[in-house]
Amino acid sequence: MYFVIKLSKLCNLRCEYCYEYDELGNKEKMSLEQLESFFAHVADYFQQQEFSPEFVFHGGEPLLLPEHYFRDFCSLQEKYLTQRGISFRNSLQTNLVHLSDRTLDLLEELNISLGVSFDVFGGQRIDIKGKDSRDQVVDNLQKLIDRKIPFGVINVVHALNIDYILNTYHFFNNLGITYRMLPVSNSVEPSERMKPLMIDSEQILEAYKAVTLEQFKNPSHIRIYPLWDYFIAAVRYLLDRNIRRFNPSKREWVTIVNLNGDLYNYGEAYLPEGYMGNIFDNSLTDILNSPEHNQTIIRREMRMETCRSCPFDQKCHQIPIAEMQGSDRTYDTQGNLQCTVAKPMIEFMIEQIQKSPQAQAILELYSTIPRGLELTFDAKINV
Repeated sequence: MYFVIKLSKLCNLRCEYCYEYDELGNKEKMSLEQLESFFAHVADYFQQQEFSPEFVFHGGEPLLLPEHYFRDFCSLQEKYLTQRGISFRNSLQTNLVHLSDRTLDLLEELNISLGVSFDVFGGQRIDIKGKDSRDQVVDNLQKLIDRKIPFGVINVVHALNIDYILNTYHFFNNLGITYRMLPVSNSVEPSERMKPLMIDSEQILEAYKAVTLEQFKNPSHIRIYPLWDYFIAAVRYLLDRNIRRFNPSKREWVTIVNLNGDLYNYGEAYLPEGYMGNIFDNSLTDILNSPEHNQTIIRREMRMETCRSCPFDQKCHQIPIAEMQGSDRTYDTQGNLQCTVAKPMIEFMIEQIQKSPQAQAILELYSTIPRGLELTFDAKINV
């Protein structure tokens, strides 16, 4: 279960597609008192669970926070989690514009893993003065590689860089960097600022298929999400293997923790219908048993009815439908939610597996895994 924690909204970039855009100048941050309440409530809940929490330092740009803030954060985890025998993992999502060796030393010391947001092309990742941050980020990517620090990248795909989708693939492939293609989206109708950047499902499919074919043509050692998810779903289908269905009433996938402590599910982040409760004021157990949380479950289960009639039900992890954001939802003339990307991509992967010797080799390897070992739920987070 992921907690995407909005420690501060302050950021040194002004990406036009950022859903926090209007708050990127806000210098407020979560106080230690608030974080103490958060961890106390999280610990009480996870002492009764068989799975562990994962915390994502998010913003804004979390690396703008002072060094002592990270040490205090981790000290609270020691007090409330480690001392109660609760295991956990920490990661931090950064734009990688400013990265010193001292910062890297700190993150390694505190065992905080790194995720990087970087688009390579498109000119959207600009600073307050409008200057593109690309060159700085490329230098800092090399710094991570030189220090052998593992990391992955989120690459936002939008109207101004989708034509460079193969150039982007070759950039990351040449450096050996696993990455996620994340099409620009929004929980509500896109603002006028974002509209020129929006792309539709047909454009996304065309881009995903192009990268898939390129990777199959020239075998690579990196994973590209969500293509890897679609590939494994196709393999499960061909081998008649199932995974468990996503059931947020038993185990949430991700909760967004806003700066004021309000909790939301991913698909309705910051919307009244996505609100679950406030983690600073209420225990996590009470929030997850609340009427508000139950309403978010009902909405997601209604969306997942689309999965019940799909041939890939329990082959795909269903997150693309369950947590689909408002700008991505498409309905047929009867008002039924359509799966416009995941389903056709899994069908495409099945077709390619049957054609590709490299894919066949992976299929044969997967078939040797004993039944049951692969039946886990693991959807990588998109933030």
